[in-house]
Amino acid sequence: MASLPLRPAARTSVVILTALVATLARPAPASACGGMVFPAHEERVGGMSDQELAVVFGAEETVLVASAGYDAVSAAEFAFLLPLASAPAEVRDGDSTLFLALDEYSAPRVAVFEDEDEPMGLCGSSDKAGGGDGLGDPMGDRGDVMVVDRGETATYEYVVIGGDTGTAIADWLTDAGYPLPADYAAALAPYVENEWFFFAAKVKPAADSGALAPIELHLPPAQPATFEIPLAIATHSMKPGAELRLTTYFIGGGPVLPQNYAAQAVDDDELVAISDTETNYAELEAAVLASDPEGAWVIDFSNPLYAGGLAEAYDEGTWAGRIDPMTNSRAWLEDFTARAGLDGLHLTRLRTALKPEQVRDLTLRAASGPPVDNLHSVTVDTDYTDACRIDRTGRLPQLLLLVPVLAWIRRKPRRR
Repeated sequence: MASLPLRPAARTSVVILTALVATLARPAPASACGGMVFPAHEERVGGMSDQELAVVFGAEETVLVASAGYDAVSAAEFAFLLPLASAPAEVRDGDSTLFLALDEYSAPRVAVFEDEDEPMGLCGSSDKAGGGDGLGDPMGDRGDVMVVDRGETATYEYVVIGGDTGTAIADWLTDAGYPLPADYAAALAPYVENEWFFFAAKVKPAADSGALAPIELHLPPAQPATFEIPLAIATHSMKPGAELRLTTYFIGGGPVLPQNYAAQAVDDDELVAISDTETNYAELEAAVLASDPEGAWVIDFSNPLYAGGLAEAYDEGTWAGRIDPMTNSRAWLEDFTARAGLDGLHLTRLRTALKPEQVRDLTLRAASGPPVDNLHSVTVDTDYTDACRIDRTGRLPQLLLLVPVLAWIRRKPRRR
C-alpha cells in the first residue's frame, strides 16, 4: 500500500472501497426500461428488478438512456413498453459503457485514514450499486390507434404508437403478439388521457441475449420541471413483494432532485468505523431510504462533470479490472460525451429501492445547494480500538491525487 507524508511525524495509509449497499446491488442484463411484457406474465415467475437511467437535459434535445435488470425471464421472450410525453426523434442502441463509466465517476466510496506507519484493514462494507415489422399490423381494423414511427436497431424492433384509450393500446399490442395482462389497460389510461405516446420494443430474434444494449432515445428539449419519468408502469412487471432498485443520473445545467420524493445525502458527521473492516455507511444509507414511508432517494453525487471525466473514469475502471475493455467501448463513450454535449454540465446521481406501493411516476425539479461528493473519509483514532472518527483535517481533496496508486476492492462484475 502506498502512502504519502501529509503532516509531520505521521504517515497516512488509505484504502478505498465502493460503498454499494447489498440491497442496491448491480442490475442484471441491460435492456430498455418502462414496463416489461413477457410470457405467462400474470404468473409473475420473473420480472423487472432494476433500472438505470441517464437523462441529459441539453439545449437542443433531451437524451434518455435506459436499461433494466430482470429475473428469471428469457431475453428473447419479452418486450418493453415505455410511455413518453413526446415521440422520440431518434432511437439508437445505447451502450452499457455509459453506466459503467458514470458508476466509476460518481459511486460512493469510503476512505479510511490511520495515523500509523502500517496500513490498516478495510473500514466499510464490502458487499455494497430502419423499418422493422416485428410488432404486427400498424393499424389493424381499429382507427383509434396511430403508428407514429417504427424501426429497428441492431438489438431491437420498435414502434411508437398513440391511441384514444388504454384498452385500444393494449388490444393493439396483444394482436401484435404481446398479450398484456388485464391490469395493463388501466395502467395505460392516465398516459392516454395526457396524450402521451407509447414506445414499444422487442428483442430481435438474432440479438445476443447476453449483451443486450440499453435504449437511447432522443427527445425534444425540456427542463427538469417539465420532464416526467414513468416509473409507475413498472409495478405491473415486478414480482410480488419484490423491490425495484433504481439508479439515475441527471445531467444538465445544475443539480436535479425529485419533486415528489424525499431525497438526501448520507450525513458524513454520522459516519464512523465500527471495526477495522467495517463502517456504518450501509446503515446510514438504509436510514435515508427508510426516512419516508412514501419512498426516499439517496443523493450519491452532485457536482460539475468536467471534460474527459467519464473517459478517465473508464480508464480507472479498466485498470482496476471492473470494466472489461473487450466488451465495453471507450470510443463509444467518447462519441456519446461529445454528441450529447456533456462538458460543462452538472451530474446528479440518485439511488433508491422502492416497494411496489412506493413506485410512482417521478417528477423532477431544478435544485440548488452545496455539492455532494462521493468520497467519504473516516480516521482511525489510535487511542480507541472500537471506533474511527470522521476526518476533518481537510485532507480529503488529496485523495484524488492518490487514485492511481490505491488498492481498489474488486466489485462483482456487471452481468448483462
